[in-house]
This record gives sequence, C-alpha cells and structure tokens, in this order.
Amino acid sequence: MPLPNFQSLIDRLRAAQPITDFHAFVGFDGYVDKIQKVVESKSALGNQYMGGISELAALIHSLSGKSGQIELVTEATKIGGNAPIMAHALASLGITNWCVGTLSDPIFEQMHPHCERVSLGPPAESNALEFGDGKVILSEVSVFERLRWSYLAHTIGIDTLRQQYAQSQLLAFVDWANLPHGNDLWEGYLTQIVQTTPTDNPPLFFFDLCDPTKRSAKDIREALDIVARYIPFGSVTLGMNENEARRIYLALSGHSPADTIRLSQTPDLAIIAAYIHQHTGIPTVLIHPTDCSLVATSEGICQVAGRLVPHPKVLTGGGDNLNAGFCWGLLTGYPLADCLLLGMASSGAYIQKGISPTRSDLADYLENWLLEL
Repeated sequence: MPLPNFQSLIDRLRAAQPITDFHAFVGFDGYVDKIQKVVESKSALGNQYMGGISELAALIHSLSGKSGQIELVTEATKIGGNAPIMAHALASLGITNWCVGTLSDPIFEQMHPHCERVSLGPPAESNALEFGDGKVILSEVSVFERLRWSYLAHTIGIDTLRQQYAQSQLLAFVDWANLPHGNDLWEGYLTQIVQTTPTDNPPLFFFDLCDPTKRSAKDIREALDIVARYIPFGSVTLGMNENEARRIYLALSGHSPADTIRLSQTPDLAIIAAYIHQHTGIPTVLIHPTDCSLVATSEGICQVAGRLVPHPKVLTGGGDNLNAGFCWGLLTGYPLADCLLLGMASSGAYIQKGISPTRSDLADYLENWLLEL
C-alpha cells in the first residue's frame, strides 16, 4: 500500500469546508473523568510528581502488609468515556452526531454543539492517573448494569433508533469491555435496527472493544462474532491499541486475556493484526501503538510511522481522537495510509493541546510534523 502524501493531505484539509454532510451515531458509555497526577514529594516550593507507572507500582508494593497515603492532585475534571470523547472529536472535525450514553451530568454540556446528546442515565466515574509513560484509570462503572438492549430500545424508541441509523454514515460502538451487557446491546442493534432498516448507502461500522483484560475469552470471541455479522450491511472496522490487540489475540488463540506470561510472548503487531483479520473475517483491523499505526485488510498490512508528543498535556482520550480522525478519513474516501496519518495527527494534536482538533488544526499539526521530517 502507498505511503501517505503529507503535502497533498495538508492541502485537502485546508480546502475542506468546516462542516461535512456526514452524520454519525456513537454509543454507549459516559464518564466524568478526573485527570490526576500522583505526588512523589512535596515542599514549600511545590509538588514533585511521579514520572512513571513503575514508581507508583513500587510504592504500592512497599505498602503491602502496612498502610499509607498516596496523594493525588486533580488537574482537570472533564467529559469522559469513549463515546462522548469520540463524538466530540468527530464534531470538531465537522461530523454532526448523536452521542448515546450515560450523560446525565451538567459536565456534558461542554460537548461540541454538533453533538446531540441522548442520555441513558447518570455517568460512570474515573480517576485517570497520568504519567510520562502512560496512564492508570480507576473506574466506578456500576451504572452500566442497566444498559441492556431492552432498556436502550425503551428509552430511545425503536422508531427513533431506526431513523438515526438511516441518517448515519458512521456507526461507532465503543467501550464494550466495561459494558456488562455489551454483547446484548450490539446484537440487539444488529437484529432490531440494522437488519430491519433499509439504507441507500451502506454505512461504516466502527467497533472498539477497549481493554478486555477482565472479560473472558469466550465473551471476547462472542463479541467479535457479533461484529463479523455486521459485515453484510456495511464497511466494518475493528480498532484497538497495542495492549488490547495482544489480549484479543490471546482470546482468539484460546487463552485468557489476563495471562501475563503469554501476553509477553505474543508476536509482532503486524502478525497479530493479520491473525485477527483472518480469524474473525473483519475486513479492516486497526492497531495503534504509541509510535505508529497499522491496518490489516485483504490487501495485506499497511503501516505508517507516528510522532511522539514530547510534552503531552493530556493522555486520556488520545485513542478516541485517533479513532475519530481515522473514521473521518474513511468517510471522506482517503487511502488507508492517509487515514492512519489523519488518525495519528488527530490524536497527537489532542494530546499536545488538550482539545480535540479541527481540520485546520490537523493541517497545522501535519505541517509541523512534515518540517520535522
């Protein structure tokens, strides 16, 4: 597959209108996120924060059999959840959408005005502890217990769901791992909406299981089987980060996704992407580690190198912004290599500034990236 053409992509972004004709449907979670730092030491001059996750792990290990305090400093309280963050990012790129999730909190009024919020109840809560080498997210998600297909259909209405589906060019279903009845939701939407609602143009379906560590291999395989059943009705993409890809690979291989020994023995990501593509039949398998992105399709593997943001302002939500940029590229008809670049630029611009980028912001980010090259 051809590599992306930076300048051509920048020119097209500059020439694009701020609002597209695309509509999307995104569901089904919602959190209030506290973005936090972990205090390592403090003095009259201020706090020194832990730079790596291993430092926190060592401190917690040292407290085994004892007790102790770990101080957190909240840097921001913001909208959270894969669905709201992705919906907000899509709207920033000009895609009007319905965001369906647990959004009954005033904080979600901060979402982009082109996101029409459809609330299913109060949100979950997360403490996102951010470090220089990653993040640890502590979540309270019991509110998701109510999210079954019957509840969704009753709350929104079958006719409304069908109208939304018929008007959408993108359907994005995310955060399956934290939804106890995620398989019921995805299958219900398939059988009650997709299979019963004719459309003139088959839409793009995007699925993100998120971190499946706590789910069984059987549940994961069932979820992927449901995803594959969407294939006759549109273009289907499965997206994941490196950790998620390796754990999904274990589940498809018949092993527990929580098996840390086998996890360390998993192969190269290109092999994993091809394996997931072949064993599920899902046409497009996207994996986005921190230093590149790649997709596996029937044409093979396409991989594009990324750009690490030296001083990230925020990490939580980077993957959701990447998904939004990638899906915008797919909807616009860009080649896969360009879609990968758009996804990484969307994520990088978000991580660098802490806000979801517009297409003008993407062009600026890509110009700076090109100068570095």
